[in-house]
Amino acid sequence: MVIFDTNDSISNIVMPNVFTPNFDSINDVYKPYLDEIKELSFSVFNRYGNLVFETNRINGFWDGRTTSGEPCKDGVYFCVLSATGIEGKKYKEKTFVQLFTNGYYNK
Repeated sequence: MVIFDTNDSISNIVMPNVFTPNFDSINDVYKPYLDEIKELSFSVFNRYGNLVFETNRINGFWDGRTTSGEPCKDGVYFCVLSATGIEGKKYKEKTFVQLFTNGYYNK
């Protein structure tokens, strides 16, 4: 889990570093945990730099599929998050997330 230092603010951003979209109802979607955030832009890229997911919804999440609905392969993905806290502070965070399906999509 990656916790970004927002101690000088009332806003808070936490981004997990792994998820497992295998429909076991445990850790099936990837989403940043946000406190007191009013605007959000969140994108996920594969290792080649291709966009696989993006949202502007505060409660948006990635289910491990591309924007066209195809399952993504297990591996490391790059996340970029831009947000604005309720106090007006701007955030730009970057991190990696590991996607594990344990072969679920290949069954």
